[in-house]
Amino acid sequence: MLFKQTLLSLSLALSTATAYHLAVVDQNTKTIRVFPRDSAKWNKDAIYWSFTADEDLAWLKGNHWADLDDVKIRKTADRGLVALVAASGGKVGMVDIIAGHESADLDDVVWQATPGDNPHSLERIPFLGAFVASSSTPGKLTLYVPTDASDVNDLSKIKKSHEYEIPKAHGVLWHSGKLWATGEDYLYKFDVVGKGKSIKLVMDGEKIPLPKVSGRASNGHDLSASYKDSDVLLVTHTAAAYTYNVKTGKFKTLMKVDKLKSLVQHSSGEYAWVRGEKHEMGHNEKDPETVIDKRGWGDAEFYKAKIFDPDYE
Repeated sequence: MLFKQTLLSLSLALSTATAYHLAVVDQNTKTIRVFPRDSAKWNKDAIYWSFTADEDLAWLKGNHWADLDDVKIRKTADRGLVALVAASGGKVGMVDIIAGHESADLDDVVWQATPGDNPHSLERIPFLGAFVASSSTPGKLTLYVPTDASDVNDLSKIKKSHEYEIPKAHGVLWHSGKLWATGEDYLYKFDVVGKGKSIKLVMDGEKIPLPKVSGRASNGHDLSASYKDSDVLLVTHTAAAYTYNVKTGKFKTLMKVDKLKSLVQHSSGEYAWVRGEKHEMGHNEKDPETVIDKRGWGDAEFYKAKIFDPDYE
């Protein structure tokens, strides 16, 4: 079942924060909107870039672009900036971010697929032209690969290849030369091997148990990279959020809260997050449990917020 947030609050440490942008997923308006983090108001005048997934006659098309739930900003060699988006209605896709264009819609989706089963995240594998989508119900990763290894940028030649069972799969992320994924009770690490249509995901080691809080379930949800520490992943699950050090293999508890939908960290050390339990979005320097200020709008259904920064591997 999809959980929606209404009003999100934003906590700000204005005196010390570094200026950057946040991409905010709002299911009510079917948009991803990018705002300056320190803009006085998050209104239409402050929008830096937006994507609208307003599908005509959605009920005839299976409601495929309904309920946007994730976005990642990536930089590609052939297209420049792109947004990787996922929608629980069934679709995932890559959207062109065109210089000088402040908005995009479904006509700007340059590649898309329908993994179904409640998609929650999409990642692109650098230099190989492959995509991996995670779906939560009942749980799988879907791999899409270029059929021509000599031309990985031809999006028309990207085809579905394999599915990998991961119960309640949610987050998927390329980091430190590995593909990482979260699912029910575990964090997973994969090698991406081969080229073209021979690309496959191969598990690297055993699945990694997520810490439990007072014996409660630890269904993995969001998975993000820290922009402050390249060795750190940010992992959220049913009842808490953690850092995971990819070199030491150690978890560290950040906050014990329910329904944390996303958590990111800017290079300044500041965290931004979306929490469903209290319908809030938080944003604070270094201490992700303290709210200083609030931001949002009354009819929003925020699901995730991600840093709009192409400076990623």
